[in-house]
Amino acid sequence: MAERNGGLSLRWLMLTLLGLLGLMQAGLWAFLGLPLWWWLAGGAMGLAAIAGVARAPGWGGYIAWRDLAVCAVVAMAVLLVGGEGRLTYANTDWQVRLAVLRDLTLNPWPFAYDVAGGPMVLRAPLGMYLGPALTGNVHAAEWALWAQNSLLLTLVLGAGSTLFDGGRAKAIGLAVFLGFSGMDIVGQALAGQPLTLHLEQWAGFQFSAHITQMFWVPQHGLAGWIFAAAYLAWRRGKAPRVVMAVMVPFLPLLSPLAAIGCLPFALHAYARSLFSRDVIWAGLAAGAALPGLAYLVVAGDTVGALAMPLPLHSYPIFILLEIGAYLLALRLRPSSGAYGAATVWIMVASLLLIPFGRVGGGMDFAMRASIPALAVLAVLIADLLVQPKQESAWGPAKGVALVALTIGLATPIGEIARAIAWPRAPDVACGYYGVVPSGAATYVAPLARFPAMIRPGAVLRRPRDPASCWQGPWPDAVTGHDAQTHPGRG
Repeated sequence: MAERNGGLSLRWLMLTLLGLLGLMQAGLWAFLGLPLWWWLAGGAMGLAAIAGVARAPGWGGYIAWRDLAVCAVVAMAVLLVGGEGRLTYANTDWQVRLAVLRDLTLNPWPFAYDVAGGPMVLRAPLGMYLGPALTGNVHAAEWALWAQNSLLLTLVLGAGSTLFDGGRAKAIGLAVFLGFSGMDIVGQALAGQPLTLHLEQWAGFQFSAHITQMFWVPQHGLAGWIFAAAYLAWRRGKAPRVVMAVMVPFLPLLSPLAAIGCLPFALHAYARSLFSRDVIWAGLAAGAALPGLAYLVVAGDTVGALAMPLPLHSYPIFILLEIGAYLLALRLRPSSGAYGAATVWIMVASLLLIPFGRVGGGMDFAMRASIPALAVLAVLIADLLVQPKQESAWGPAKGVALVALTIGLATPIGEIARAIAWPRAPDVACGYYGVVPSGAATYVAPLARFPAMIRPGAVLRRPRDPASCWQGPWPDAVTGHDAQTHPGRG
């Protein structure tokens, strides 16, 4: 495990991430009450797939223990400030997430909600919640969630660190990645919206800044970042592509929409040799993930998916302010850099097309499916900025990138300032139906719609929640108003 220079290899970082993703699959098997034979078969397939990744040639790169410790401190701090553990303000999306965690922690598995219209089962990307819920105590589960997500983020940042050579480059890469954002404050100002609130909904759809992802939707951000780290490591010749083939079936349980955004990059990796030996390991991973994939599409017709009409009134300025300057910086580079032109074209095509898709209500598809491509773009910009100062040909590209990054910093600075200055998030005393009394198709599905293979023999639980789900103020970062009922975005 240890490298000759005293560190952890990229192979072990990726294997640990795959192992954690695999454990989330096992958590879902427990939640659904799957039989022992599936635990044996699914577990064997998952372990075999991960073993195939471990034995694959083409690994390289490591991270020094000191650098990994820095990543751990940064990861823990980012998630604490973002509201996990509720020591600070948490965005109102956490109202429903903490309610889901509460139900998973306090109810015996499997369970269904006994509500009007028939039994309903949680049907959502539960990967982030299942392990922490096993603590059996709500407050312990919240801290276990922080610890789990801190570990995942540490491993992701550590894997990303291996893409850069030298302490200076690693520091720049980390700073650029965490501070990465579009020029939202300009769009917010043009739309006549307040500059002291959440800045990213001015256009009617959104590409989320990286701090926004960790503060509002860490499960979605982590899913996209894990894959992006694997893809970029493959492009640098430091990881075999089979890691992506095995990873993709596991990711939807953490974030199905972010997993969709990974597919163009995964297809690029296998464009010229789709039917390789890697298909065996990918097939085993897909087999292990089959209950999770089947679970996520239960009653999918109630969620809805469609192409949005072309938003000519805001789309051009949205693209210009969110990614336009960064794309100009990449165009001004004297070479295509370490990751090649194909990576840039896939990233650009993804970000140009994603705003036209929709799954469910609101702007969730654009926010989540764009995460892998935005992570790739952030690393490309960081790679541009770490070029030696004596390479004067990179000067114009660096200048444009620095201007865009500086203006974009208004978004993460605003998120951090609200987290520190606004009231600490209160305890959520309700379960899911207490926070969202009508239920939502993105979170629950009728028990009767579950296929026999994964239909849980559920214990019915009638929701019994207090009249007020939390005590004290909980301001909404989008409107600035106190949100005594969930605003319905999460």
